[in-house]
Amino acid sequence: MDRRRFVTTSVAGIMGAGAGAEASALTGAETWSGAQLQQDGPGRQSIRAQFPRLKDEIYLNAAGGTPLGAFAEEGIRKYLDYIRLGPGDGRRAYFDEVWTGVRGRFAALVGADESEIGLVGCTKAGEQIVIDRLEALRRGGNVVTNDMHFSGSLHNYEGLRRSGLDVRVVRARDFDVALDRMAEAMDDRTALVAVSLVSNVNGRIEPVAELSRLAHERGALLFADIIQAVGAIPVDLHAMGVDVAAASSYKWLFGTHGAGFLYVRDEVQGTALPDRIFPGHVRRNYAQWVEEPEPGVGDYRYSAPSGALRYQPGHVSYLGYAAVYEALGFLEQVGGAEAVQAHSTALVARLLDGIDTDAYRALTPDPGRSTILALQPASMDGLTDRLAAANVAISVGGDMDRMIRISPAIYNSEADIDRLVEVLNG
Repeated sequence: MDRRRFVTTSVAGIMGAGAGAEASALTGAETWSGAQLQQDGPGRQSIRAQFPRLKDEIYLNAAGGTPLGAFAEEGIRKYLDYIRLGPGDGRRAYFDEVWTGVRGRFAALVGADESEIGLVGCTKAGEQIVIDRLEALRRGGNVVTNDMHFSGSLHNYEGLRRSGLDVRVVRARDFDVALDRMAEAMDDRTALVAVSLVSNVNGRIEPVAELSRLAHERGALLFADIIQAVGAIPVDLHAMGVDVAAASSYKWLFGTHGAGFLYVRDEVQGTALPDRIFPGHVRRNYAQWVEEPEPGVGDYRYSAPSGALRYQPGHVSYLGYAAVYEALGFLEQVGGAEAVQAHSTALVARLLDGIDTDAYRALTPDPGRSTILALQPASMDGLTDRLAAANVAISVGGDMDRMIRISPAIYNSEADIDRLVEVLNG
């Protein structure tokens, strides 16, 4: 679907879905200019109107998951119509468009080839594909990671460590991990280096290009969890030297749970990351099943998929990918990850300028680049109640007992930040 058709169908569908005039704000085929997106200008208001939840709530927790947008709801509705009413009236054509286009849209966003993109239910499922297929791990190789990686992944690695795998977790100092300390943890038996490109803990950005060089020098692969990066900051997986990456879509991609993406660099497909499953369907090539067996084929006509789809065992959430397809179109319409990063980091800077620095300690190493800001309050007393009373949503607690995390997205405004500052400063 091209940009013009995306805007037309999304707005028409929003109205048809009953979301009303307040949700039908993205009109025309232009991409919003920087001036239009400033503060609470017309572009910003039309973006906000795509998210009904923002009518009643100041939502500053994109790192936890973004509210469902009207454009994504429209994709869901159109797919439901297809399975409810059948293929007529263009419904099958829309499904085909989603299915043939969603991987290409994601590939363009991360600097990859479409053949390098597969589909997974969640980020950890993509990481597990690497763990399960690396022969070097079966032969006593080790995994190097750090404790700024996703806590769910660390839980998995702790289970693997207890099962006998050599797992080396480099502990952060002051919520950052120096590159040389990661290098010290690696050796000639390192098979996998696994990190989060952007840490969900505090928005720290991992020096992945340098890490991949260190990993490759030792014959290891580099896996990057990119769920907090893709859609939030510019990502070029080729330039970064990443071997495998994965991301769910319900955060900065404005999608849904159960619809994620897997990236596997062409050069490691079927080699360093060998095939363990062989998705597809055979055609029986013998009597009873066919009138005349085809010579030279064997008993089964067999054709294994090529590209990253080889790692996908079967059906996926088509409903979810219809939402994601429209969401990726929305992200393109607002200017892509570059626009999101510029907008969100400006809001983070405004927040840092406004808070009482005696009452809040910043835990994010480089807030000028990251769309996520973590703060450690001197006291949590009454903070949760004040946030609830003001109808402000941020992440409270999370990976630490005394931490809050703020992650503004493209739909947030300076007024949202100013209200949060009032609440935080009490």
